[in-house]
Amino acid sequence: MNITDIMFTNRPTTIYDTPVPSSKKTQAQPEKTFKDSIEESVVDTFKRRHPDSARHVDEQVRAGRAVREKHGGSVSTDDMTMEEYQAYFYALLDTIPYDSTHMNDTNIISISEKGWEQMRKDPDYEAWILGYFVEDRAVHNPFFAWGNNAGCVVTEHFGASIEEHHGQGISKAALEGRKPDDDDDDEEENWWIKRHKRMKKLMKEQVERSIRKNTAEKAAAKEIYARQQYLSRAKQHSFLTTGTQDMPAAVPNPEGMAAAMAAGAYINTLDLFGSGITGDVH
Repeated sequence: MNITDIMFTNRPTTIYDTPVPSSKKTQAQPEKTFKDSIEESVVDTFKRRHPDSARHVDEQVRAGRAVREKHGGSVSTDDMTMEEYQAYFYALLDTIPYDSTHMNDTNIISISEKGWEQMRKDPDYEAWILGYFVEDRAVHNPFFAWGNNAGCVVTEHFGASIEEHHGQGISKAALEGRKPDDDDDDEEENWWIKRHKRMKKLMKEQVERSIRKNTAEKAAAKEIYARQQYLSRAKQHSFLTTGTQDMPAAVPNPEGMAAAMAAGAYINTLDLFGSGITGDVH
């Protein structure tokens, strides 16, 4: 296999693991059209088998077509050799930006020989792969600046259908011997499932923390408003009964004051420790 290592400033390392096509399949066959080559796109086959994922797949295909239209222009791949087509496709991939939080990642992309053949004759499948990377590379890691920024090693493999795609990743820190905190996950689960589960858990914790803080703030504000109303009514009563605005000594509300103090302390605690939650979404 030929491995091309392409590096960019402030971009992760991308390694293309490319199979060497057999000589009999090197030359293109321009006389065959898309309809002659396949009866149904593997994208349509996948959507028919997985209707719950059809909408998402359509979005990925549209994103991939946009990349191809913007950077591929009117280039025709009909007369390209397989090597030329591979270079053309990788050039399209290189136009897709990464979110800055992936700058230390190392990505290894491999496509089987049958996968390349399917992509050439199935424009929708080619667009799906491009759209997959548009979506994947745009993912922002909100915890990137909170430590452990060594990045991850991510492998992506594509075959001749969407079902054959699989991706895995591991943090570089773990490869160096520092075991990540992953006690709650089954090691046999797909890496992408683990990643999304961790993200979902962290987002849920943030929402719950925000709700608790908001409730405490409302309770404190309510107590302050109640005390202001009491003082205002006492002042008005004094004026109507004695003709003066002299205020009687404000009767403290021990229970309300305690609630306000507790709420304030709780808010301060959330502010102090709320930003200390970290996680590795990879």
